[in-house]
Amino acid sequence: MVDVYLFNPEHDLALAHGAHNYTAPPFARQMRHDLRLLPAWLAPAGSYIAIADDCPIEEDRRWLHDHHLEIIPVPISKIADLGPCRIHPWGWDATLRHSLLQAGISPDYLPTDERLDWIRRLSHRRISIAIHQALGCAFSPCPVELDNYGDVLDFMRAHPGCYLKMPWSGSGKGIYRVIDPEGDNHVPRWIEGALRRQGSLLCEVGLDGVQDFAIECECCDGKTRLTGYSVFDSDFHSQYGAGRVTPTVELHQFLLERYSALDHVVDSVLEALDNIIAPHYHGPLGIDMMLYKDENGMTAINPCVEINLRMTMGMVTAAMGERHGLRGHFTIMASKSGYAVKLL
Repeated sequence: MVDVYLFNPEHDLALAHGAHNYTAPPFARQMRHDLRLLPAWLAPAGSYIAIADDCPIEEDRRWLHDHHLEIIPVPISKIADLGPCRIHPWGWDATLRHSLLQAGISPDYLPTDERLDWIRRLSHRRISIAIHQALGCAFSPCPVELDNYGDVLDFMRAHPGCYLKMPWSGSGKGIYRVIDPEGDNHVPRWIEGALRRQGSLLCEVGLDGVQDFAIECECCDGKTRLTGYSVFDSDFHSQYGAGRVTPTVELHQFLLERYSALDHVVDSVLEALDNIIAPHYHGPLGIDMMLYKDENGMTAINPCVEINLRMTMGMVTAAMGERHGLRGHFTIMASKSGYAVKLL
């Protein structure tokens, strides 16, 4: 059985839509095209990577060869010709399953509707509340889920600098940071639209962040296994900026020097994931965390900023550093001509 990897960065948006007929916006379609080979850094040698039928396959073969990646590009319409296969997308959703069925891929190699339903439910941001509660809300303020417009307004007025987050979104999308609750004329409309489309908002107290990072994991047979760390920067709106590419042991040491109880917290989070996520999910997941300064000026930890039940940019940077021996800062450059990955 062969392994086929596929980059579908519109996954989080498709989860928010919920049905199988989602059409991604132009920026997401452009990113899928331009960064189509990104999962090649994660794939074992001899694996395939799916590309759109109109992509320049010879150009992709040269790029993979030049980067010493023994991965074989295959047009999506040709995946069915490979025979029995395991498909590893960036993330599973109903839209992707539908498109692969249309490409002639047997449902035997695709997740069931029940599995997709679990992925969508567990990808809701309220799962971060369950993780905090499993840890006793001992490390950082627990998020609050609100479905009433007036309650959201009350929360943001009581907590200037707070974050309002749509239930389904990723990589900083669907997040609104409220700095001036009274003077921001745009936020009421944003709240109304978000509640209308997704039914609720996750409201979080703003913290004095020091360092963003994540633990990268794999759920298999009801257990959660730690596979690595990622350390990254994010912008004012919590969108991914640049990730460090370096061996795992160095990332671990970097974080331990800033928060000595890290391993204890990670063990507790893995135990919570075993109880909440792993019984219903098989595959990769990343848990974004953050070190911050508390009211006493001491370094504290938010053990679950959000959970991504999919591949992540942190997994890519971890593989680049650990498996491929690269170093630097990984960033995605956006321009009028499209998207490109840079290692600086």
